Amino acid sequence: MNRRLFLETLFDADHISTCGRDDRGATYPKPVFPDLIADSGLKFSINPIIKWRDTQNVVEAGLYSMLFEMDETPDGKRIPRDTQISLFRSSGLPYSTMTWSGTKSVHVIVRMEEPIPQALFVPLWQAIERVLTNYGCSIDPATMKIPQISRMPESIRENGQKQDLIDVRKRITRSELGQWLKENGETIEKPEPPKPNNWTAGSNESIEDQEKWNAAYNMYKKKWGEFDPTSTTGNWTCLVNFATYCYKVDLSMQTAMQLTVNKFGSHFVGTGHEFDIDKPFEKSYTWCQKNAIDKIKLKSKREYKNELREAAQRRNRENYKKYI
Repeated sequence: MNRRLFLETLFDADHISTCGRDDRGATYPKPVFPDLIADSGLKFSINPIIKWRDTQNVVEAGLYSMLFEMDETPDGKRIPRDTQISLFRSSGLPYSTMTWSGTKSVHVIVRMEEPIPQALFVPLWQAIERVLTNYGCSIDPATMKIPQISRMPESIRENGQKQDLIDVRKRITRSELGQWLKENGETIEKPEPPKPNNWTAGSNESIEDQEKWNAAYNMYKKKWGEFDPTSTTGNWTCLVNFATYCYKVDLSMQTAMQLTVNKFGSHFVGTGHEFDIDKPFEKSYTWCQKNAIDKIKLKSKREYKNELREAAQRRNRENYKKYI
């Protein structure tokens, strides 16, 4: 097995992707063939891109691949490499490639033959994750990203360990994946239609900055899980994603950064380096402004309490009617 076979399974001849020593290095485009064949980078974009690695540029290039990764049990115990491999294989998941990270995790990529519609990406990923969980696979929720990166096989990490290529199979058809989900009693939940945007300038002026930050973090946490500033990988991307929610709730960038530092400290770790908070926040806010991302109208504490009180009163009235 070799890297060329791995890349030919994931990409077409004219695809552009990324490869670099860390998350930032794996942002900018390179032709997959021949550039990535001998690249010494540790991380790469699992999907083709245009321009640079972000959600929209992946969707436009073709969203084909999903990553599933595990390394620890829910209670924090390390899962041995051979056990991880065995769990993935015993699940019967039709996957395309399997790679060892060189330290603690096995990365499995499901590469579909046809592009995945953006609206179906999260429901499909979650359906697969639920089945894998039933087989004992403790999947990292942070890998549910459209501009996802993974470990490039055959590259050598700073610790001298090789990111081994364990297995290369083939691209997966819709019918194959659908049959596996059906056999395991799983269905893809229909995505909810987008809610109408009721934002107008100044909608959140009456809400304190800390409340806005809390709302942004709760939205981030619901999708990506808790943020760990000491994690050795992924923090750059996590902060870019979190800053997007800060923008959406109408926090100024400086206030959002200060409140984030107040919560998590000013020490952020990347792969083999440390970085300041300003760069990922600037990148995110600039992207949101450039793409005119919708902001979200929040409810004040008073509005929220009034809604809870009104809901309780309705329930009481309904219960009263049942007994008269």
